[in-house]
Amino acid sequence: MPKKIVLKIKQEHPEVEPAPQQAVEVPAVAEPEPAPPQQAPPPGDLEEALKQYQDLMKELELIKNLDKNFIAYCVKLEDLRPNLIRSILGRLSAKRNALLEKSAAVLESMKAVRDSLGSEFAEVEEELIWSSIELNTMQLEGSKADAVKVGLKEELEAKIPELRKKLTNLRNRLKMVEDVVKQLSELPRNIVELTTSKEDIAKLFEDAKKRYILTHGQRAEAVLRAEIDRVAQQEAIPREYATLLVWKASLQR
Repeated sequence: MPKKIVLKIKQEHPEVEPAPQQAVEVPAVAEPEPAPPQQAPPPGDLEEALKQYQDLMKELELIKNLDKNFIAYCVKLEDLRPNLIRSILGRLSAKRNALLEKSAAVLESMKAVRDSLGSEFAEVEEELIWSSIELNTMQLEGSKADAVKVGLKEELEAKIPELRKKLTNLRNRLKMVEDVVKQLSELPRNIVELTTSKEDIAKLFEDAKKRYILTHGQRAEAVLRAEIDRVAQQEAIPREYATLLVWKASLQR
């Protein structure tokens, strides 16, 4: 699963820093019903964009659960045929492709939010720097300052902490949005891995390896991996499901 994005806004009072660079591991999720097509929110609408993102992650978790349940079904099925595996995997692939289409719209929404937050961050940062310069200049004047400048000095002393607080909040939001943008940008490359129940396959691999040790000794794992690669290529299925077929065959040894 992708990492969880924890939506927390820290309250800090840091020194003035330059605007942050782009920065990521998600969300979490119970099995939901498939979400309706995404509607693009107004540019910069953080709350709506985050809602769409969370809905997308729920769909991703649903696909992983479908994969997990299919593996469990295959384990129990006595006559497990490669063509059946290919057919069900085709359905899972269709769901992944539909998810990727939705993710493209959510990614654009998040980029719009990132740009909006980035602009606001730059404005607040500039105002903080300028206010700090003004205050430092007045402090150098000391007792020479007249009543008007004294009033402005007090105003700046109250304003600067608020600007720092706002800048911190914006920095945290921007970091969180950058993490989401990065995750969504990488989703087309990671979608299969993120929606495949590798934990269950790993258990089947270890179980098959115990049987291979009886006939191949120390070479058991290397021989097993080679057999999985051969079946995956021969049947045109992912290695995870080739592992399942090889595990099935090992039960007959």
